[in-house]
Amino acid sequence: MEREAAIARSAEAIRRYSDHNILIEAGTTPVIDRLTTLTPPPDGPLANWTFVAKDMIDVAGLPTTRGSILYGRQGALTTAPCVEVLERAGALLVGKANQHEFAWGITSENQHWGDVRNPRHPHLTPGGSSGGTAAAIAAGIARFGLGTDTGGSVRMPAACCGIVGLRPGAGSVSAEGVAPLAPMFDVVGPMAASVADVTRVWEVLSGVPVDPVGSPAGWRIGVVEGCGQAGSFAALGAELHEAALPYEIAVHYRTILGAQARRVHEGTYPANADRYGAGVRRKLEAAGGLGHAQFTAAVAGLAAARAEFAARTAGLDLLIMPTLGGPAARVGCDEAAVRDEIGRITLVISALGWPALAIGDLQLVGRDEATVLRAGLAWEALGEAIPEPR
Repeated sequence: MEREAAIARSAEAIRRYSDHNILIEAGTTPVIDRLTTLTPPPDGPLANWTFVAKDMIDVAGLPTTRGSILYGRQGALTTAPCVEVLERAGALLVGKANQHEFAWGITSENQHWGDVRNPRHPHLTPGGSSGGTAAAIAAGIARFGLGTDTGGSVRMPAACCGIVGLRPGAGSVSAEGVAPLAPMFDVVGPMAASVADVTRVWEVLSGVPVDPVGSPAGWRIGVVEGCGQAGSFAALGAELHEAALPYEIAVHYRTILGAQARRVHEGTYPANADRYGAGVRRKLEAAGGLGHAQFTAAVAGLAAARAEFAARTAGLDLLIMPTLGGPAARVGCDEAAVRDEIGRITLVISALGWPALAIGDLQLVGRDEATVLRAGLAWEALGEAIPEPR
């Protein structure tokens, strides 16, 4: 009965938001057909939890488009391990979520598969690149979802759609069966409507339980850019200290991202340049001159910046900061004109390689996933609303 109710809720939400371009797959019929034929374990920890997977992630029999028209003409041969483990836990895959083309952008406005619309804030984009995953959760199409995050692609959509998203540390979730953008920074992360749900999904993905006991009482917390929720953590008993991010690390990050992305696309670009959207074409062209010398220098610079920041923050247990570096992207904006400002904070955290939890426009950053999830659970227990995008 519970399973039928979960399927019915998803189907109704898909119908209600049918003009939002949230799923790559159109209509409720294929979704219902697939869900009703699944035979998941009846007593798994995610039994009857519906979910979506960003369309960078392989699911056997379903196309993986990468948000492009170059891919997805045939169904994937195998399912990515990150999806398999969720299905073994009883979760029900609703479908593949729309996204920014090739996961390289912050709006999820997609000329090939339609612009993803924000169910909660119609004047805003849903963020990117995992905008379809965030929108599916905000619309009630799925209880949780999987996104990918290279420079903020889980966390920015979480902020724009008023949900929660975790960027794990590199290698914490298998990237097998997941299309790359820039392998040095790419991660797969869970997204849901609450910290509690993200934590449950993370425990399944990682195989490691998160002890919710305790609170940030006595923690030393670095407050970045006057984070508006600092008072809540002080009320939890934390000791607050002003902190600053190493924004100069962005130079190394962008060089590595551009060089790796150009290599990822070397089999299709520039040979098929006319089949790329204008935004991704511009980014690939800008990365065209990056070679071995620039790449190795950037890798060395990144390592030095990471070590310096780790030493500077050795006495802190957690960092808190906004998720978005500026006002959220408006529908129809020029993505190139706004992405650097909006993504400037998430980009630095990606470059540092630290796990981060976005609770709307509040970002918790620490040295391991359990720390940021425990802090998020303590904050959520206060009963405060998820911070809205600016």
